[in-house]
Amino acid sequence: MNRGAKRYTTAYKKRVDVERDMYLPRWSPRGLLFCRGCGAVYYRRRWTLTPPDEIRDKAEFGNGVRSTLCPACRKISDHYPFGELRMEGVSPQETRELFRLLRNEEERAREKNPLERIMRIEASQGGWRIETTTEKLAQRLGRSLRKARGGRVNYQWSHNNKFVRVFWQKGNAETGKSVHNDN
Repeated sequence: MNRGAKRYTTAYKKRVDVERDMYLPRWSPRGLLFCRGCGAVYYRRRWTLTPPDEIRDKAEFGNGVRSTLCPACRKISDHYPFGELRMEGVSPQETRELFRLLRNEEERAREKNPLERIMRIEASQGGWRIETTTEKLAQRLGRSLRKARGGRVNYQWSHNNKFVRVFWQKGNAETGKSVHNDN
């Protein structure tokens, strides 16, 4: 061994306790699982809404398939959101269109990952509050509002990035700037 050679060590790296999603199983369950809440199927170590035909037939007839709740359905039943979107400055006339935009974005997200869902939409303090099952969906909804309507988006991540609050403030259609001043 060369005396001048430096050894690589990871001792200098910061040790961070990574929080896991406690609703996801630590180990992959065996066999097929069928969610009785949303109809998703656990197949090949992931949840899907569109399994292959032979798996779908097996899931519908219950041959060797266990019925359970997927992690998203469990989060919804426990009311445990991982993301929150707050919309401010929205007039009552445009809420229907914005909710349709959010639901369409949710459907696109669910095609990739059926565990990404909107849990609840409620009015709060002159705006709207939307709770999501994943932090990435809240971020995606805020980005889609910004892209479609302009305005300003602000992200506030919690410790270890396991919860996010996304604030969207409506902007002027002509300028893209927000209606309210921060002063």
